[in-house]
Order: sequence, then C-alpha cells, then structure tokens
Amino acid sequence: MVWKKHLKKILFFLLALNISRMAYNDLMQPSQEELKTSFEQYFTENDNRIKMTYFHVDKNTVGLALELSGIGENLDSNDKTKIKTNSGKYIKDKVCRDAQLVEYINAGNYVSIDIRNGDSDRLENIMNLSFSKGSCV
Repeated sequence: MVWKKHLKKILFFLLALNISRMAYNDLMQPSQEELKTSFEQYFTENDNRIKMTYFHVDKNTVGLALELSGIGENLDSNDKTKIKTNSGKYIKDKVCRDAQLVEYINAGNYVSIDIRNGDSDRLENIMNLSFSKGSCV
C-alpha cells in the first residue's frame, strides 16, 4: 500500500513536469508572426522595392517569397538572367552569413525562397532557391 502512495506522487510529479515543459516551450518559441517579421526585416532590409509576400514554417522547412518591384512588367531574357544572378548572390549571401540559418540548415532542415516579379500582372516566378545541408559550404 505504501508503494501506491509513492506511485501517485511520482505520477503527479511527472505530469506537472510535462505540463511545465510544454508551457515553457510555448512561451520560449517565437510566434509565427514574430518569426515572419524577423525574416521580412532581414531579407528586405526595409527596401521598399523588395516585399515579402509569402511566409510559412512547418516542421523542417522555412518557405518565403520575395517580390521585386521596379524591374518592369515584361522582362527580356537578358534582364531576367541579370536579375537571377544578382538575386541568387544576394539571397545565398543572406542565408549563408546568418549563423542561425546555417545552423538550422545543417541540422537537416530546408530554406526555400521564391523570387517573383512584383511588377507583373500575373504571378511571375523569376527563380527558386533552396538551401539544405551543405549549401553554405
């Protein structure tokens, strides 16, 4: 009978510990909106020509879309190539210079970024960049 009394105390303690851990994780995790704001400020640098139009985080992927404005509605292949080259360098530099993003990627997670033409009437994807383990070597 004595062991049942101790067992109840242990079970109560484990339950309280588990609930406390879950509450702590909820409080310490940045909210989706805080994370979105942080990514938006980091990638756009408050440049009004760059706008983050999509942001999503799931268990192992961060996905976002950046629209570039001021580049024209209809891009010829030469302009599109220049934009792809410059955007690719800019985004890779941003992702690979941030220690937290590199750590996130090297832990087996992914970062996916779409670059879109913000001047186009239709959804015009210029390029997609995906980063996974080893991308920032």
